[in-house]
Amino acid sequence: MTRFIYAISGGKAAFSHDAQVSANLRRVVGSGILVAVGYIDPGNWATDIAGGSGFGYGLLLVVIASAILALGFQVLVSRLALATGEDLASLTARHLSPRTAKAAWLAGEAAILATALAELIGGAIALRLLFNLPLLGGVAVTGVGTFAVLALTRGNADRHERVIAVLLSVVAASFVFLLFKANPAWTDVAHGMTQTGHALRDPQGFLIALGILGATLMPHNLYLHSGSLAQRARALPAGARDLAMRVARNDTLVSLGVAMLINSAIMIVAAASLSGSGIIVSSLDDAHAVIGQTLGIGAAVVFAVALYAAGQSSTITGVLAGRILSSGFQINRGWSDRRRALVTRLIAGTVAAALLAFTGGQDPDQLLVLSQVVLSLALPFALGPLVVLACRKQVMGRHVLRGAWAWAAVIATVGIILLDGYLLVDMVV
Repeated sequence: MTRFIYAISGGKAAFSHDAQVSANLRRVVGSGILVAVGYIDPGNWATDIAGGSGFGYGLLLVVIASAILALGFQVLVSRLALATGEDLASLTARHLSPRTAKAAWLAGEAAILATALAELIGGAIALRLLFNLPLLGGVAVTGVGTFAVLALTRGNADRHERVIAVLLSVVAASFVFLLFKANPAWTDVAHGMTQTGHALRDPQGFLIALGILGATLMPHNLYLHSGSLAQRARALPAGARDLAMRVARNDTLVSLGVAMLINSAIMIVAAASLSGSGIIVSSLDDAHAVIGQTLGIGAAVVFAVALYAAGQSSTITGVLAGRILSSGFQINRGWSDRRRALVTRLIAGTVAAALLAFTGGQDPDQLLVLSQVVLSLALPFALGPLVVLACRKQVMGRHVLRGAWAWAAVIATVGIILLDGYLLVDMVV
């Protein structure tokens, strides 16, 4: 895939005479795969299943629109990193006010902890479905799995990307199988997509749509993407930056395109196998049981395996994002990935264990919903600085965002802030 993305970006033609530049440009490919897994985490599963089971294919356009919006912001943050050679956290700390930087850092840390909570709970649910392991035990095993992967990759970015690519492939292959088993009527899928307005007019449908948006746009992914590319940009000459932006854009397009297809497949499988039950199925346990009844025990096992792979891949990227966040905002810069992962998992694991003990292990999916709420509320603290910095000529130089694209970024950010405000008011009231 690396050679393909590099070739369609024009890299071989432009820099065939300089082997070192070409090698560094090819390393730009792969950063997209790191952020793609954030869009298929257990939080996405919960919202997609709720939408598919409750409203059929009516919210499928919301999944696609959210993915396109996420793609736009990820391309923008890659442009920022490659133009400046710095990550979003570093630029926020250096160019914006200390108060803004502190708020962005705290929101980013909250997002990482919320993601860690979701992945630990999602992994625990998957292990319970596969092996009937108690949730608390599943949380511990999932946390240990993260350290095993970190030990395997030993901080090597290329190894991280290869491991995550394997996990993403497992999820993708699983849902190709589940789509085959569900055998949806594609004419029904097409007709259902025309019912988006009807689904959004329903209060529950609108809230699920907001959840899909929050689960898709993950703030720490912006820091992760910028940090991954900034490190690689510093090895490139100024004349190669334009080509690097094109390579990064195509890499992001392909990677997030795959993630969008997986998210769409989750909702389609849910709609085909769960819709019509008369209730909104937001429980992963219930979804697993119904899939087993309608599609067979093999499909149920595949569903659980894919859930675990999705959670494990996403929690790894959370660790990597935490390192970039700490370094950029000058907080605990000397921490290793494993030390960072240990602290994050201890906090998230303690919270997860306490909440599971408090609820008696009942309805752990509510914790997934809670994590998505935190992500939604933290998102403006990353998007705001990103758009402000991208529109500053003294930061971006000739790559400054202007015209219609600048207005589109501003309008999208303001729209997300307003939707978050609505969600917050709805929660309080």
